[in-house]
This record gives sequence, C-alpha cells and structure tokens, in this order.
Amino acid sequence: MRVSFEWLNELIPIDIPITQLAERMTMSGIAVEEIEDQALKYRGIVTAKIVALEKHPAADNLWITKVNAGEYGEKTVITAAQNLKVADFVPLALSGTTLPNGKLIGEANFKGVLSQGMLCSGEELGLEKESTGIWVFDRIDLKPGTPVAEVLGETDHVLVLELTANRSDCLGMMGVAREVAAILGKQFNPPQIKLKEEGLPIAGQAKVEIIDADLCPRYSGRVITEVTIVPSPEWMQRRLRAAGVRPISNIVDITNYVMLEYNQPLHAFDLDRIAAHHIKVRRAAATERLVTLDETERSLTAEDLLIADPQSGLCVAGVMGGCTSEITDKTVNMFIESAYFNPSSIRRTSKQLGMKTEASMRFERSIDPSGVVIALNRAAQLVEELGAGKVAKGYLDQYPKPFAPVKIQTNAARINGLLGTGLAVDAIINYLKRVTFEVIAGDNGCLEVTVPTYRQDVLYTADLAEEVARLYGYNNIPATVPTGNQIGVLTAFQKFQHDCRRLLQGVGISEVMTYSLYAATTTGQLGITAADPLAKTVDLMIPLSEDQAVMRTHLVHHLLEVLAFNSKRRQPDLAIFEIARVYNPKTGSLLPDEPLHLGIGLMGRSSEIGWNQPRAEADFYDVKGLVELVFDKMQLPRFKLELSTKPFLHPGQAADILINGQVVGFCGQVHPRIQAQYELTKKAFMVELDLSFLDSLRKTTMIQFEPLPKFPAVQRDLALVASTKISAQSIIARIKEIAGELVERVDLFDVYQGEQVASGQRSLAFSITYRSKERTLNDNEVTGLQEKLLTELHKEYGASIRV
Repeated sequence: MRVSFEWLNELIPIDIPITQLAERMTMSGIAVEEIEDQALKYRGIVTAKIVALEKHPAADNLWITKVNAGEYGEKTVITAAQNLKVADFVPLALSGTTLPNGKLIGEANFKGVLSQGMLCSGEELGLEKESTGIWVFDRIDLKPGTPVAEVLGETDHVLVLELTANRSDCLGMMGVAREVAAILGKQFNPPQIKLKEEGLPIAGQAKVEIIDADLCPRYSGRVITEVTIVPSPEWMQRRLRAAGVRPISNIVDITNYVMLEYNQPLHAFDLDRIAAHHIKVRRAAATERLVTLDETERSLTAEDLLIADPQSGLCVAGVMGGCTSEITDKTVNMFIESAYFNPSSIRRTSKQLGMKTEASMRFERSIDPSGVVIALNRAAQLVEELGAGKVAKGYLDQYPKPFAPVKIQTNAARINGLLGTGLAVDAIINYLKRVTFEVIAGDNGCLEVTVPTYRQDVLYTADLAEEVARLYGYNNIPATVPTGNQIGVLTAFQKFQHDCRRLLQGVGISEVMTYSLYAATTTGQLGITAADPLAKTVDLMIPLSEDQAVMRTHLVHHLLEVLAFNSKRRQPDLAIFEIARVYNPKTGSLLPDEPLHLGIGLMGRSSEIGWNQPRAEADFYDVKGLVELVFDKMQLPRFKLELSTKPFLHPGQAADILINGQVVGFCGQVHPRIQAQYELTKKAFMVELDLSFLDSLRKTTMIQFEPLPKFPAVQRDLALVASTKISAQSIIARIKEIAGELVERVDLFDVYQGEQVASGQRSLAFSITYRSKERTLNDNEVTGLQEKLLTELHKEYGASIRV
C-alpha cells in the first residue's frame, strides 16, 4: 500500500516529521518499508522558456530551440516535436539527468549542432501513456529554472507500507488515517458526504437481483446520467500517481480514487449496454466465456461469480470488467457498482483465471461490508463535484443477510495476563476506543467490546490484547521469563539415546539419517547367506522402487553408502554414526520387532589434533575404543570380544561383542571385497550395537563416589607365553579373580609373535596395579601374589613366564 503523506495530512493533521511517523507506525505493527520523495524522479528537470525556434539546416524534421533555463543559463536543444512556439514554457532535462523512465540524458551532436539536454514529453515525465509532442505548461507566469516537480505539484512523500494479510483495512486511506489517529491519539476527519441528486429517481432506471447470495452477500449501485468523459483534475491525478495508479479519465479515476480512499473497489458499467437495465449476480455457467477489459477471452467455471444481464455476462465479479459494458467516450448513462463478495470465491476465481488485480487483492482479503454504500455515495459526490454527470435520486442496495459486528466478552485481568502488564481498566478502555471499538464496562473489570466490521481480524480476547499492546507500546512491556510446568519428560530409554548422541558428537562423530529401506539384493551384496538372521527381511507389498523393497535388518549398508557418497566427492576422511531402528520378522505376528541400533562408521584419517600431531589412519583399535567409551559412559556391563565371522567384515580384524554369552553387536574392518564393491578409497570400519537390548542391562544405581586412595599403589609387569587360542581378555579376568580386591587395574601393553616364541604361541605382557584400601602393601605380599598368579594361570591355561 502506497500512502500519500499530503492526502493523509488532509484526513488527520500530523504535527511530527514523516520519519518519526513512519517509526511509530512500524512499532505499532503497520510496517513502513520506505519513504519515497516524489520530487526525486524529476531531479534535474526544470522549466525553460523558448526564446528562439528555427529549423535545423541539415534536417527538415528537427528544430533548434534556444531556451532560457533561469539560473542554469541559456541552452540549445534539438527536438523533433512540431507543437512548439516561442514563449512556450516546457520541461528541460539538463545534461546528466536520469528521467523517470530510467533514460540518462547527456549532451549530443545532431548533424553538427550540440544539444545541451532534452525537452520532455508527458510520456517521458510519466504524466501520459502516449505523447505526440513536448509537454507545454499552460501557465505563462512561470519562472525559468523552477524545478518541474514544484510546478507539477509533485512535492509529496509516499509511505510504502508492508501490510500483513490480516490488516486489509489499511489498504485504504480511511483505514490508514484511523490507524494514525489511534497512534497519535487524535481524531481523523473523513470526507463529509453530501449529495444533490439532481437526476431522476433511480426506480425504473435500473434493477439488481442477487441469485447466489452465498457468493455476494451485498450488492448496491447508483445511476449517473448525462455523463461527460474528460480528464480528471490534476489534484486527483497526482494522488493516483502517488499511489501507483495511472490516470485514465474522470469516471475511471473516480472509481480508482474511492477504492484507494475507502478500500472499496467500484466498477462502472455503461447502463445503456446492459440488457433491460437489469443486473443479475449469479454463478457462471460451466462453459460460459467472457471477454474482459484486457481483450482476453476467459473460460469460466460454475464456481466463478458473474455480474450479468438477462442475456449474457458483463463482468467477472470482483476481478475485472467485461468489454461489452465498459465505459467509452460515447457513454451517456452509467451504473456504478459497489458490492461485498465472498473472499474465498474471489481468491479461487483470481487464481483460476490467473488474474491479480487491485480489486481482487482487496476482495480476497475481505473488505468492510458496512462500507459498501458509503463508498458508493462518495463516488457519487465526486461525480457531482467534478461535473461528470447527474446522480439519480436514491440507490439500489440488496443486503439479504446483514453482517453483525463481533462482540467479545473479556476482562482487564485477562488482557493484562496475556501481556504481562498491570494496566488499569480505564487505560485499556481508552486504548480500545482509540481504535474505534465500542466498549461497555461492567463490574470487576469486565468488558463487552464491539468490533467494527472493517476490523475482521479481531475475534478473540488475544486480538484485543494485541490492540492494547500496539498502542501502549511493545517497548513498554517489561521483559519476563515464561513460567510453567513441563508436562512431559524423557523416558529412561529416550534419555539413553540422547546421551549416546551427545557422547558420540562430543568426540567428533557426525550423525547421519538414512532410509529404513533397501533393495532385496543388499544382503547378497554383503555376502550374507540365506540362513543368516540378517537375511530374513520384512518385504513391502507395494514398494516404491526396487531400491526400497525391504525393511532393513542392519545399519551397515546405509553407513557404507554414506561413506561411499562422500568418498566420491573427495571427502575420504569420515566419522559418522546413526541411531535408528532395524526390522526383524517375528514368528506368529504381522508386525516385526523394531529394536533400536547404533551404527558407527570410520574411514580414513582421524580429525586433526594439532599442527605438530600426525593424523593416523583409522584402525580396529579406534572402533574398539569407541565401543569401550559407550559401555563405560553409559554404565553398561563388561563385555567380551570374540572373533567374528560376519561375511562383510575382514577375517581376523573383526569381533562380536558379547555380554554373558549374548551377542549384542560387532565391530571391525570392512572386508576388502565389500570395500571394493562400494568403491571406498580407504579402509572402513564398522560398529553396530543393539541399544534396545543394552538398555535393559544398564545399571540403575547411581554412580557412587569413591574417595581418593590413602595408600600407595604397587605396579608389576607380568609377561606370559600362552597359546594363541587363549584371549587376553580371559587372562585379565582370571587375574582379577585370583588376586581379588588387591588388583586395581590390569592393562595389556604388548603382544608379540615371532622367532623367540614357539609356533602357536604368543607373548602377552600385562601391567598389574596392586593397591589395598586399608594398608600399604609390602614387596613380600606383592611377590606372593605374582607367584600365585603364575601357578594358577599355568594350571588353567598352560601359560608360563616369558624368559
């Protein structure tokens, strides 16, 4: 919406600078996007008096004009216009000026004569659609060199509003004036409408019939006789141009002017071209066609509303008029329409026809049904004032079901509660009355508020609170922290998932999300046999594609796809994880088991630690370390690793993860064959854990604080030679059993197989930390424990000390 500041000042006296007004409007919710100075487009264009005029010696169609530009001196300008004479005052664009149409003016040589600027036509000034010559001012008292903007009266400023969809009332000057009056605490002065009605009574001159009242709740009209079509006065044209509307003729300009003033689109029909002078408001026939004012034939549907006569359609209601009844220079009698149309109907028709007009934009946002006749009478008043015709006595108004204004029952405490304020009842009533709401005060701060029909966005107490807040000032409302009780909390399992995510993200691993479907051939691609539980899938009855035909039973495939996708895009160093469900068929049930799994994928080098630290390639111990990290931080029981035979993992570089003999996951390097299939450029490592099962094993007791030890520890190393079939984990567990509470920690720090160790054997070196909570251990006690360990480990595993 473009608001003329001059026009606004006429409706309400404004005694603050326009910039300050714009700021206050914006702070109250009517955002001012920019302020346009109408004079800027004429900068560099001045009035000039023609002092000499002669033919160009080298071109018969050109004239050499000498003009007096006042303080800018005498200029020579070449022109092809044939409508000039000496003493004419004309607009001169000086060299370096940019015209309103964007054309840059400079000095130019025309067949040996230098032209020092350009004389402008009405079209170049934006005053006419087409021009046949130079614009000649009709005043003879002008001073040469006067800015053209001043002569044309184009000294206005325009407030460009960025309105939200709910404030359609501000699409008219009356609505904006009401808003400004409320902001400034002043009364605005709407035009006083008085009519002479010098024509004959309207009865018998026209008839209106509403057939589809659901699409047109109200339709009114007036008859104008002895119509005279001439240009509208300059003041009206100036205001129309400021609003972005091109002036056409007095009748068309009046309808546009009232639309901009009252936010009520009007339409003028040539009454003598309406069959039987009978207006019918009806739905269009399914195959009906109409040629609109843009000379385009429109195909209508049964959902489109049509203004018609008994013979044919005249106008697409609320969107655009038709050619058969348009106003022309030959029009003598006319009918002016003012109506309220169903917003949804106009929006649907506008979209269906691909026609977005000023009228449709207003109707589809909804206008004021109570303002229909007011705007109609205002148009009739302007017709009389401009001498454009005689207004018939009376008007037609079909209004079968009048709109009732909204009444809201509320109270001051409720409004203060919504805003977080402590405003007095009288203050709240004052703010509501400033926006022209009727307020009846009751006991205990109760209020009955009647909302005018032009504010169709106000329906509830919250809307009233918004009006109070806008005028009180959002910046005056104290900042408060919202309070309330949380209704829901995370379950223990949800918190477990959340903690796992935070843990892995904290060590630099990125979370990914993948589809829960893959191709039926995926299991075979990974080398999984039909007998493997991972090969038993839930098949979709109607898959979207072959690549999404079955529900996944593991996360490995999708993690490998993510690694491959990034590897192909020169991102070979990755650490990713996903927490998602897998789907395992359940015997005797249509629905599968849906355990939640955690999958981790590593490839390439680890993230950079520092400029002087090498970035090592990921290996088996990285994924094993991540498993240990999850188990430790999530308070899960101790696990055991056993050699895994998963076909998609590297033999000897993969392990199953067991708790009490139950497999809960696996970790290891991806098989080279699988790596090649997925076109991975570096070694990849995988982890997958069954979080649903692990959650049932989590320790529910709180972490117990242990005080710092009072007594020193004793550390001894133990190097054993044992069969390669015996795992280091089993030896560590046995050491802790034998030594009991005196063993604080056992770490494996070296594994060796080579020439000095027999075939089938390997050397395992352990660091054992002994500590007592009650006393300081002496050497004899520790030595005795070491000897006991050797004896028991030899008996059980055949292990011997390495010499």
